[in-house]
Amino acid sequence: MDEKKKWDPDFAKRDKIKKFLDKMIPEFSVNLGGATSVDVTKHGIDKKYGIHKLHHILDIKISEMIFIGDALFPGGNDYPAKEAGAFSIRVSDPNETKRVIEGIIGCLDKGHFKNGFDDAK
Repeated sequence: MDEKKKWDPDFAKRDKIKKFLDKMIPEFSVNLGGATSVDVTKHGIDKKYGIHKLHHILDIKISEMIFIGDALFPGGNDYPAKEAGAFSIRVSDPNETKRVIEGIIGCLDKGHFKNGFDDAK
């Protein structure tokens, strides 16, 4: 992981790749994520699409979803989930993701937040 993070820490290399691909294959969406990835998908088939599918298939309100990702910035491959309206938590790596999920689970009681946790609504 350290080597991957060194390759393009400021996304500058992949941003050049993205701009090139945006022009070369305009029929596709190109987004950046993680330490080295470039996602190429059909337009509209992204994490926003996935959030909406979960909403329809599982009948979960988007406002009750939590999305965890490392690329929640505009142009990042996780940004569409944030745009969809899911509560989004930015993490830096898989270990932080694990800690965040453990923290969320620690706040649950039988699948619901413990009394007092969500009183700020």
